[in-house]
Amino acid sequence: MTNGSNRAGIAWSTMVVAVLAGFGCFNPKIVDGGLRCADGGVCPEGFKCAVDGTCKKGPTMCQSGSPPVTALCAADPGTDCDPVCQTRCPCGRCNLDGTMLKCVPPGTKKRGDICNPSADDCAPGNICLSDCDKIARCYRFCGKGGVNHDELCEGQACNFPVNDTSGNPTDLTVCPPPIVQCDPSADGTDCGSASLGCYLDGTRTVCDCRGKNQPGTSCGVFNSCIAGYRCISIATVNNGAPTCLKTCTLGGTDCPSTTCTSAGGGSYGFCPP
Repeated sequence: MTNGSNRAGIAWSTMVVAVLAGFGCFNPKIVDGGLRCADGGVCPEGFKCAVDGTCKKGPTMCQSGSPPVTALCAADPGTDCDPVCQTRCPCGRCNLDGTMLKCVPPGTKKRGDICNPSADDCAPGNICLSDCDKIARCYRFCGKGGVNHDELCEGQACNFPVNDTSGNPTDLTVCPPPIVQCDPSADGTDCGSASLGCYLDGTRTVCDCRGKNQPGTSCGVFNSCIAGYRCISIATVNNGAPTCLKTCTLGGTDCPSTTCTSAGGGSYGFCPP
């Protein structure tokens, strides 16, 4: 026979077990869609990060044309989807759509490829931007909110600002046209479009919009001269003003009456007038 003390202890133990059985582990009530996903699309157990960036119950169902995208790098802090590292999108890629960052279906076009600006078909991490007044190309996102990642531009600077579809500036930046193998001394077709010409970017070559300044005329920065020419400033030409001079291969025969002169190293120079 149990005494009164033992009976009281048994009753208390039974009550505790009943309470624990009734409540289980601590589980605060979360309203469906009432909590934003953490960095990387993380949500509490039982919830999934939805397309709108909030935690919702049930599995995330992605459409066949907008599958999940593997993150390209570690995301910078924030709550919007990250176009640089492609995070915080449970389905599809993060892109500037109109005036806002949204999760949209991914494309397959790579950086520098000609793309369709009305139905952006660039790969994750890239955006289709109108270029050269006639075409559009895929540009790699490399910066947001003043934080730029030059390492994503393969040796180039992350310094091209992006405007939204209303023409207003954003806090996004993209890489310049990528380094490619082409011949800057010729007005050739090795850039794949009549709107593009081969130019020098330092000692390397890029395909960029064709300039319009004619040989021997003054020019601005970068690639303002017609293809096959470069903007050079030397004391003996036009009183040192930047002038469009013929690009040539060092040691070659591109210059009709002079010798190809080096300008900044590399394999290419210019033809002195």
